Amino acid sequence: MIYSRTITAFVFCLLLVGGCSSNPRSTALDSSLNASSISDPFEAVNRVTFSFNSIFDKSIVRPTALVYRGVVPGFVRNRVTYSLDNLNMPVTAVNNLLQGELSKAGIASSRFIINSTIGIFGIFDPASSFGLVVENEDFGQTLAVWGVPSGPYIVLPFLGPSSPRDFTGLLSTSLLDPMYQIGSDSNQNAFRSYRMGVGVVDFRSQNIEIFDDLQNNSLDYYAAVRSFYNQSRESQSLNNLETGSDLEDDIFDEFEDLELDDSYVGPDIEIEYSGE
Repeated sequence: MIYSRTITAFVFCLLLVGGCSSNPRSTALDSSLNASSISDPFEAVNRVTFSFNSIFDKSIVRPTALVYRGVVPGFVRNRVTYSLDNLNMPVTAVNNLLQGELSKAGIASSRFIINSTIGIFGIFDPASSFGLVVENEDFGQTLAVWGVPSGPYIVLPFLGPSSPRDFTGLLSTSLLDPMYQIGSDSNQNAFRSYRMGVGVVDFRSQNIEIFDDLQNNSLDYYAAVRSFYNQSRESQSLNNLETGSDLEDDIFDEFEDLELDDSYVGPDIEIEYSGE
């Protein structure tokens, strides 16, 4: 049990960073979001924890990812990536519903059903060829849509970059994931450990050069990761909020058009007065 929790903890670390870097567009952000705008009152403690996490990554995670990428053929690695993405679809659908994104929830649900059946447990992605594409969502993003502030930047042992909002969302996301409700307790722990362990290695193997470049070309690696994490999460939150705003605008477009149309005089209403 302790082993399972340890694996889960360290895997969450890179999954958090993975979530914010999985979308390359998230790095192209407004320059107004810079280091001076990031609340980091615990920087001294954060830097110590960050150093510990970096050592752990260099000594265990990165070497494992290198071996994985060197030994496992690219075709097989792609199948692993597809299957892991497919397992994220149920929790994405749940968060889409919580954010009021009914169409996206339908797409996520459809992707999971199609890829789990036609795609053979998600190792292939026929849903994308049908035009069913949706970004992964977590409960941290849902909290942002609900107006919950992120709070100060924090670095957690094994968990890595986070914030009070994202950490709360991370724990809630694991509870919302129906894939963790399958089977007995022992099977759930085994499934969770396997899924997250493979997920971290797969993600790290895809981003070896990115993290190496970030570390080798940054005067302050800690500050670079902090800025990268905050910009990425901010970008995801803004995308969700803009989508919600667009949906609200669409709902009222019909009424605005009616107001601009002089021919519209309202429904025909006949009022009868009864004489006394």
